[in-house]
Amino acid sequence: MTFTSDPARCALDAANPQSVALGSQPPRVSVLMPVFNTVSYLHDAIQSIQRQSCNDFELVVIDDGSNDGSSELLKAMAAVEPRMKLSQRENRGLIATRNELLQLAQADLVAWMDSDDLSAPERLQLQTAAFAADDRLVCLGGSAQRIDPEGHPLNIEHHPVLHDDIVAGQLIGGGMRFGTTMMRRDVALRVGGFREPFQIGEDLDLLFRLSEVGKMANLTAVIYSYRQHAFSTFVGLSAQWLNYRAAILALAKERREVGSDRLQRGEAVSIEPTNQFNPASLVAYAYEDWARHAMSNRNFERAWRYAMAALRAKPFSPRLWKLSLHSGLRMWRSRQP
Repeated sequence: MTFTSDPARCALDAANPQSVALGSQPPRVSVLMPVFNTVSYLHDAIQSIQRQSCNDFELVVIDDGSNDGSSELLKAMAAVEPRMKLSQRENRGLIATRNELLQLAQADLVAWMDSDDLSAPERLQLQTAAFAADDRLVCLGGSAQRIDPEGHPLNIEHHPVLHDDIVAGQLIGGGMRFGTTMMRRDVALRVGGFREPFQIGEDLDLLFRLSEVGKMANLTAVIYSYRQHAFSTFVGLSAQWLNYRAAILALAKERREVGSDRLQRGEAVSIEPTNQFNPASLVAYAYEDWARHAMSNRNFERAWRYAMAALRAKPFSPRLWKLSLHSGLRMWRSRQP
């Protein structure tokens, strides 16, 4: 597997972005961003890519039928950003949008970027350098800073660095934060891209198949900020997560044992619905998690706010009462002269 782009093309060149956008050769990196109704965070997400130290990229954006003002904002930003390629259409869902982005990309390397998150300025620089140094590498992630809806830090996710440890992490649904990943486009297409019927876990399904054909790795550097939402897709569907993960693991086992899985053979995979969906418990869990991390960051006022939000969702939880009282006391003490 060869990589033909010149690493020097990702040198610091922020002074003249049009020189890259209007060049005759493909960009070194295609940053791929699906967008659906994230207008509150979209400007900052795109700006975090515009401010990359590696300037040799294109930003490929598909607006998947947004109706919250995202479409208008995207048009305005694309009009003044020559490196941005914008496609707008009706809603087709995340899997179709991710696959379309892979098809539109011009670069050998593609970096995924969620439209409510942030990339660190050196992200593309660090990742392209790693690919240039290792032809065996097919997918590279990194550490991620979890942030709350307003951008305040929660905790840092550190993921395993070595391939075998990443694969072991995949077996429990982890190993990599997908938003941090850069991958070889031809390999992602060769293994089949993103697949139905995974409403969640479509990224894990792809990462499993990539790990079966090449080397996976994670940078230790924090290259991404991953924004949390109380009503995000994951929170809304996480009661189903174990069912989806079980199906993904079963398909991976099939590939190990017989060389292909049911989807690759054209057979159907069904995900059984769960009857254990409890929105209040999921929201309470999210707020409790944010409160505890805010406490560890000594942001006691924010911790108290999140603890109270968790308590409103589950008012009869002794654990949440204890957390609310403790965070409130720490907030009061921090305000004393």
